[in-house]
Amino acid sequence: MECLVRNFVLLMLLGMTSGCSTLPPRHPVPVDQMYHAQILPGVPAVRAWGGTFSKQFGADLVESVHQEKRAAIQKDAAGLPGTSILTLSGGADYGAFGAGFMNGWTRSATRPSFKLVTGISTGALIAPFAFLGPEYDGVLKKAYTTISAEDIYQERGLSALWSDSLADSAPLARLIAKYIDQDILLATAQAHRQGRRLYIGTTHLDADRLVVWNMGAIANSGHPKALELFRKVILASSSVPIAFPPVFIEVKVGGVSYDEMHADGGLKAQLFLTAVSIDTEEIKRQLGLQETSGPRTKLFVIRNAVVGPEPKQVPRKLTEISERTVTSFIKSQARRDLVRLYTFAHEQGFDFNWVSLPNEYIPPEVEPFDTAEMNRLFNIGYEMGLKGNVWRKVPPKIGQH
Repeated sequence: MECLVRNFVLLMLLGMTSGCSTLPPRHPVPVDQMYHAQILPGVPAVRAWGGTFSKQFGADLVESVHQEKRAAIQKDAAGLPGTSILTLSGGADYGAFGAGFMNGWTRSATRPSFKLVTGISTGALIAPFAFLGPEYDGVLKKAYTTISAEDIYQERGLSALWSDSLADSAPLARLIAKYIDQDILLATAQAHRQGRRLYIGTTHLDADRLVVWNMGAIANSGHPKALELFRKVILASSSVPIAFPPVFIEVKVGGVSYDEMHADGGLKAQLFLTAVSIDTEEIKRQLGLQETSGPRTKLFVIRNAVVGPEPKQVPRKLTEISERTVTSFIKSQARRDLVRLYTFAHEQGFDFNWVSLPNEYIPPEVEPFDTAEMNRLFNIGYEMGLKGNVWRKVPPKIGQH
């Protein structure tokens, strides 16, 4: 994120030189057809629009419960006690904190198996491995403690003036391809068939909407382009606009091929549960779920950043003011998302739990994705996960640390 805000001053130059662009033309979906675009022809409902009612996602959640029962994972005619959900936020290189927390949580012997995992931005990079279970903790540790900035992006320099981003994210794409392979796809598909769900969010820049992707449905589709799409969604969710280029996803409308422009889901939300609207009462009715006196579902939220205020003296410089403005906005967005998730959990009778990077954490003056600092963040997360008693039950109020 710092690489983005530090270079905001180039935006004016980018606008002034846009007429000199040598980028190839794109073929976007006509505005009046955007909601009819089809992903992976022949494969039904692998995504939904944020903030919009989705009958397909509701039906899929019902089917997921039936899948659980058929797989003999959970058996209870009156409901599904013990269900756990994990939500992972954005945070760029601060994702090392979340990766460390997952490792420590496993070591504490209190980490549950998750019915649903959602991720956005760096949370999208963590989510598949958190979803698949503790046996992938080593992958998470390696991915977040052995890399550096050169494994994530390559600065374009002056060529950024006639490009669509300040940096090239090809290194990140290669990193994703390294860790998200056919075995991961098959394991995700198997977990999906057992009734578990993995959701990742991207921002559809053309439509100006959050899109929620059912990654298990993609993995389980059997489509020859499933792995390619799986990787593209994760890359898109992690691609901060301006800093990184957008990701183009091929779609079809009426048999004609078009492209959609997707970017960091953090533009629309730092945290999300389903993000799409579903009829929870109808789902309960179809499943025959009964009201209980205690919470049946535990919601765990990991915020890969500091949530409270971080006072500091801001120099009177455009870059410093820009950076402070953007980070402050993102933090406010994350706090609103926490409140929204808490409200939803309270309405549904969920047990709400959240954790974040401690407010005492002071970031050093280093470049983004500094290997030593990411190891420090990983260790902070690991020690907190190991304690097991760090969960908070209510979101912070305005003015609270």
